[in-house]
Amino acid sequence: MSNIDWFKESLSIQPVSKYIEVEGKKIHYLVWGSEEKPGLFFIHGYSAHAHWWDFVAPAFIEKYCVVAIDLSGSGESEHRDHYSQEIFADEIKAVCADMNWNQADFIAHSMGGSISLNATSIYPDLFKSLTLLDSIVVLPPDKVRNFSSNKSMIRADFIYDDKEAAMSSFRLIPPQPCRNDYLLEHIASNSFKETEQGWILKSDGKIMKTYKSKDLTDILMSIKCPINIVYGLMSQIFTQEILEYTLYVGNIPSERVIGVPGTMHHLFVDDPLSVIDALKKLIGEN
Repeated sequence: MSNIDWFKESLSIQPVSKYIEVEGKKIHYLVWGSEEKPGLFFIHGYSAHAHWWDFVAPAFIEKYCVVAIDLSGSGESEHRDHYSQEIFADEIKAVCADMNWNQADFIAHSMGGSISLNATSIYPDLFKSLTLLDSIVVLPPDKVRNFSSNKSMIRADFIYDDKEAAMSSFRLIPPQPCRNDYLLEHIASNSFKETEQGWILKSDGKIMKTYKSKDLTDILMSIKCPINIVYGLMSQIFTQEILEYTLYVGNIPSERVIGVPGTMHHLFVDDPLSVIDALKKLIGEN
């Protein structure tokens, strides 16, 4: 089966769309597969949404009931005046409660990784395992000062006349080429909404005005659940130095780490099949 045929087959498995209310805001999430099966929970990164997982989640439904959340300020979830790792943790917990899950395996990309790691300190019994996808959760002390600030990620809303113009403007953050245009087109098609003024990104460009990252060193050192790492060997941000420091702080054994050749930060857009294989190997060992 070709990659494009695999992609179309994956999209033919449609998720169920659900909403709950958390701290006064509607939170949206998607569900694939039988709700009788164990839970697998996907968490997106900054300015992303649940539909980033549309072509990944169906690969796991034989064993799992799969959920992907739109964190507040993203996708179909409502925007807030204030965002924090703690609010996002409460949203994750609330979705699990709505699914009647006492525990699940979690897979988190990019900023979703630090959100999830922090959540393990608030709801430790909820996490059967946590797999970080090209996610920086701790930094070597000499790198902290030079790491980009939240202010550089505050985005003004650009307004487009039609959806086609909006989609043509879509770019990954951080920027990288994408060899699978149909994957990027699918993500872009679910990233914009129509307003009275025109088409704009669904994600709240002001998330970073209030969201604060924090030092997760102590949390990573004392985490109760197994932690896995899958990263792009060509990642623009997840360097070998950061990998080694993360493994040191978390005391993570090498058998729980997989680097995916030929992929950058958005590794499951670059090579979704290899990432799926890596994830199955790691969570199957828990």
